Amino acid sequence: MSSSIATRRSSPRSSSALLIRAEAPWHRVEHGAPTGDRVPLLSALRPELGWPHWLLRLPMQWRGGATYERLPIDWQVAPFVAPAIGQPGEPWRFLVDVAMFPPAAPRSAGADGHADREVHEHGGSEDDVGGLSELSDMGDLSDAGDDEPTMNGLLLLALYLEPRALAMEGEHRGVMHDLGDAELREQVEWALDELFDLPPHRWAHGFVPSPGEHDDAADLASDGVCFALAACQYPPGILDVSPGCELDPSQAGPALASLARLHRFTRSTALGRSCSLVLFAGDLIYADASGGLADSRSGIERYARGYREFKAGPARLLPPTVARIVHGVDDHEIVDNWEPSHGRGTEANGPWFDAARQAAWDHRWEAGARVGGPETFWYDFAWRGAAFFVADARCEREARRVANWSTARMWSEVQRDAFAQWLTRSAGQPRFMMSGSLPLPRRRTTVEHPASCLRSDAWDGYPHSLHELLGEVWRQRASGLVFLSGDEHRSGWVSADITAVDGQGEAPVRIHSVHSSALYAPWPFAITAVEELAAPDVFEFDGPQGRRLRCEVSAWADHPGDGFAVLRARGGEVELWFDRAGRASDAPDAKWVSER
Repeated sequence: MSSSIATRRSSPRSSSALLIRAEAPWHRVEHGAPTGDRVPLLSALRPELGWPHWLLRLPMQWRGGATYERLPIDWQVAPFVAPAIGQPGEPWRFLVDVAMFPPAAPRSAGADGHADREVHEHGGSEDDVGGLSELSDMGDLSDAGDDEPTMNGLLLLALYLEPRALAMEGEHRGVMHDLGDAELREQVEWALDELFDLPPHRWAHGFVPSPGEHDDAADLASDGVCFALAACQYPPGILDVSPGCELDPSQAGPALASLARLHRFTRSTALGRSCSLVLFAGDLIYADASGGLADSRSGIERYARGYREFKAGPARLLPPTVARIVHGVDDHEIVDNWEPSHGRGTEANGPWFDAARQAAWDHRWEAGARVGGPETFWYDFAWRGAAFFVADARCEREARRVANWSTARMWSEVQRDAFAQWLTRSAGQPRFMMSGSLPLPRRRTTVEHPASCLRSDAWDGYPHSLHELLGEVWRQRASGLVFLSGDEHRSGWVSADITAVDGQGEAPVRIHSVHSSALYAPWPFAITAVEELAAPDVFEFDGPQGRRLRCEVSAWADHPGDGFAVLRARGGEVELWFDRAGRASDAPDAKWVSER
């Protein structure tokens, strides 16, 4: 069923005549690269509404900020086919034909045809929406220009029968109320009128850009890649309500303030509009938020519900220019500082490990196929000319004890070899390795006594694996590699030079380690003190080819407080900013050469 574009009805309609309600999905609609002639999509439907009767695909144009326009192209509605497995609210993966998407918007779009389109915005533009005209606390940090992006795509909506229509089914002994083509067309248009009376943050997360739109947007933004790094979102409590933060991020309470600033930054600033990727370095949920005092004993309540509620929160408001979201698993998504014990088989992993790992896999952000599975969370991908390796520094750990602290593994040999192959393939590109756990710097306790690594949850807690990591970076001369992590609830960065002790004329291999603080960490005792970090630091270890290597770590550049990090790689350089409430300076907090 299709319908041409219609103007909004000026005549009043009776609410009793409306039999259909249009609702956006519960979560932001994620999309993957087309597979053949179909686009893989991922979302979830509102659990309290049950399964819809129809799925509506409405051609729309996003014109930046909070401005959306209906395109003069027919919409399509089709009966909704419920998945064979799952319930409303669970991850919903489906495919849409490429032919159903409108053509990508020409870069000169915006000057033609507006009179034939229906504009849906709240207050006219973001300049009028409760403070969203204000720049992020990070300011307007890009010279990419102030032009708003323009993208064509589909607004995906679920169509539900109103209770009155369901009652009518009862009158007809359960037979579906027959809506003819004309009546259905009219009902859909009325339902859209009601939906578009609401502000865009209530429905815009159902927008999916047409295939090819992000390639054009990348050309407009600038060369290189810009992305955000965040981690550790302690769940809001019953008193952490933030009414109005979707329209005005300054209204967000402490629990949602960082996510609200991330939303404003990506939607309202020039640098943010070039931010095409968001990396979550673990602890999206806190399954053990009460430390066992009141945590659920149900695996669904403990894990799956947390992921679903996170995706239904401010994360769903990220704009279409954020084309991909990546997540790495860390300890609080299982249990605090999880590592296996000395039992056998599944007993060593504890009662929650398998349920936690399966929930993390089921709720992954990728709409399309991804290498791995519930037992393999590490993988690599290329993005806008940069190379990324998402390491699993949590689920492959070996049990540690006094007898094996120097040989226990944090990552498997298979993952180690995959990392080495990735370094080989990605030579000459900006390279980033993301790990929930901090690779550098080490803990002071580990420096003072090596066996104290047993008390460290970071990479230095597994010195054998840390030395493998650094040794491989040195062997492949991977200067410019940036480690990304986020478990310590404290932002900062260090640089490190890796050299051979015998000094045979080889230039040092310089790498960098960026750690993003928590999005929300309310408990001071859970924040790593800067005095615990050994920086500056110098240590030696046995490297590949029988060489003895030395690692010299710089002083720690500290940036305390809740927030997120932004990195931009372009022109052979990597720039770094740390977001904070009240930040005044636009200058980068650090800048390095990305490849030497």
